[in-house]
Amino acid sequence: MRADILAWSVPVLFCAFALCFLLLSRLHASLRWWSAGFFVASLGFALTVLPTAPGSVAKPTLEDTLFLIALAVANAAFAARAGRRPRWAWLALVVGAGSAGAAVSLAFLGGSVLHEVFSVQTACAALMLLSAVEMRHDPGTLRPLLVGLCGTITVSLGLQNVLLLYASPEDLGVSNWRESPWGFVFQLNGAATGILLALSVILTTAFDVIARLREESTADALTGALNRRGLEQGVEAMRRRMLPDRRLTLVLSDLDHFKQINDRYGHEAGDAVLCGYAALCSGLAGADGLVARIGGEEFAIVVAGGDRASALELAETVRTSARQIRWPAPLTDLTVTASSGVVAINPQETLFDAINRADRLLYSAKADGRDKVVIDIREAVPEPALKRRRPAGPALAG
Repeated sequence: MRADILAWSVPVLFCAFALCFLLLSRLHASLRWWSAGFFVASLGFALTVLPTAPGSVAKPTLEDTLFLIALAVANAAFAARAGRRPRWAWLALVVGAGSAGAAVSLAFLGGSVLHEVFSVQTACAALMLLSAVEMRHDPGTLRPLLVGLCGTITVSLGLQNVLLLYASPEDLGVSNWRESPWGFVFQLNGAATGILLALSVILTTAFDVIARLREESTADALTGALNRRGLEQGVEAMRRRMLPDRRLTLVLSDLDHFKQINDRYGHEAGDAVLCGYAALCSGLAGADGLVARIGGEEFAIVVAGGDRASALELAETVRTSARQIRWPAPLTDLTVTASSGVVAINPQETLFDAINRADRLLYSAKADGRDKVVIDIREAVPEPALKRRRPAGPALAG
């Protein structure tokens, strides 16, 4: 059985993967690294198809080095995916050690292919182990898949080394090794590993694109806050986690005189104000709260609980904190104020009915001079008692 039974199909396939990742690289920077890695691997597999002269050291060592470089570049791709810088010093050390071990085995150990393969596969296992370490920081939903794949490849390479040392019948020359069943199995395993990595990258990229599209459909592109759709979904999720009779607090805020900010400082400065205010609201809403930009300069904060005291405290904190923001140039002399309407979202009430109620209170605050909070939250009482009470008018705070 010939070890090169796949002939040129493997290098051509790997070159196709490289081209595919290059075309998709606009989706994620890590795909450029994958493209480079598969191109280098295709060169390595192409060299294995070409004849090797008896006693040759340079060609087999070059092949081994190309495969090691390909895995090092794959490690850089994993690091880029996780938002980290590649550990080039460690990668260079492993590649150098593996290549040197292969060259020494072929040149000074009687052309020992077993020692050559052992050195290279040990280096490959080390590179995959480093990749598994990098993937621990990956933010994607398929991180366990990638970590598991890297770990599985590492273990597989280790087991192959054990079989190589204890089950291989003889130490063959390079040409004889590649035509032996052992050479065929090892080469086939290398090709299968590359194909599995390529398919995993394609799968994770597809999941990343889906997650990004889902996020873009629920997030405001400028501020990163939720949009109306995202707010509605978030409120429904909060309600599912709460007891049926619990209420939510809605703080609806609108920046005062925002058009004047745009006219005086420019739209870029106005965008910076919107982003800064959204960040302020997100910090005050906490990890469990929701912040959405639902209009040009209108923001909504939704938090669990519907008691008057905590709702008023949150709204007043947002109002006073906005005044205290120190803006960078050219906004150093700017003081941003906002008017707010605050209501409790009742269990049977839709979010947008609550927004309409809060909007009326917000414009009451605007009419009363701006930079104010108007709140209309009554303490929760049994439903029959609520029906007997006369509606209370909005209370003015601030």
